[in-house]
Amino acid sequence: MGKPDKVILLRTTGVAVSLSADAARLPRRIKVLNWGDNPNCHGKRVHVGALFVKCLNAETYPYRKVALDFEHNTFPGTAAYKESKEPRPVAGFGTIEAVDGDGVYITMSSWTPEGEKMAANYADVSAGAVTDKEGNLVAVASVALCRAGAVDGMDFVEAPLSGGISSALSGIINNQEGGLKPAAPIQKGKAMDYKALLLKLLGLGEDATDEAIQAALDAAGKKPTQEEQDAALSAMVETAVAEAVKPIEEKVAALSAAAVAHEKADLIAEAAREGKVIALGADAIGKITVEDLKATIAKTPVTVPLNAKTPSGLKPAAPIDEVPEELRQIALNCGVSPDIFKAGK
Repeated sequence: MGKPDKVILLRTTGVAVSLSADAARLPRRIKVLNWGDNPNCHGKRVHVGALFVKCLNAETYPYRKVALDFEHNTFPGTAAYKESKEPRPVAGFGTIEAVDGDGVYITMSSWTPEGEKMAANYADVSAGAVTDKEGNLVAVASVALCRAGAVDGMDFVEAPLSGGISSALSGIINNQEGGLKPAAPIQKGKAMDYKALLLKLLGLGEDATDEAIQAALDAAGKKPTQEEQDAALSAMVETAVAEAVKPIEEKVAALSAAAVAHEKADLIAEAAREGKVIALGADAIGKITVEDLKATIAKTPVTVPLNAKTPSGLKPAAPIDEVPEELRQIALNCGVSPDIFKAGK
């Protein structure tokens, strides 16, 4: 299939649009071509079908947004183009879409002030149809507002495409690089194993019975009951609440552990004051409960004496800095100071 090199500008039969002088009532969507063959007074075949849909959906399609102009005044080679200068006025801009079995439309994204003012002066539309050599539509390069003539159709014009656009469309038509990739060829003699595919989708093993497959299909297509939805919602709420209170529970647990450790320390200190030695290491004390620790202390005998062992009949020794009474009397009788008997004198 050869590449397109011409744009045919023509108004096709059976397509018309009602344009109002009221800007607020201007159409948003305008039909420009019919599905299938579009007969015209020039005898040119313009056929809208699957090829145009394919081109329109290709990533490299060159006419994403087109102008709705006046009498094709933006298209080189037309009389309106020769009579106008840049910036050439247009009625608005829109995107082209194809509706299978219906036709081709331009959906207006915006109307210009000129379009709102002048649209009522035109009664028909004309598509800039790009076709292959067989007349199959491959692109819509532009759309024009036009006046209906004495015969059904406007002046026939063929305008050349630019090289880059022609190559892009050719790549799409012929499935070359830059266009749509061709579909993978069907391998003859290799039937699709639909059961294996179904088992994989359902997550079942190869040995699954027909009953198991049917049950899995029923479960997959079954709508949950109100009770099941409520249970699922309740589970979600319970999980959310548990996550929310988890930090609080951790803080409470830490405070409780600190309080228990402080109480155990007080019990062991009290036992020490009573002369009891608790033969438990720090790890054991950390693991034992408060009640068990109390029981252990209660069973532990007193092993450290807390009372003085000096016999009650002995007098305590005089302080080093004091002179005994007998020596003090001797010193006084001798007429000397009792201090001579102090240590170091």
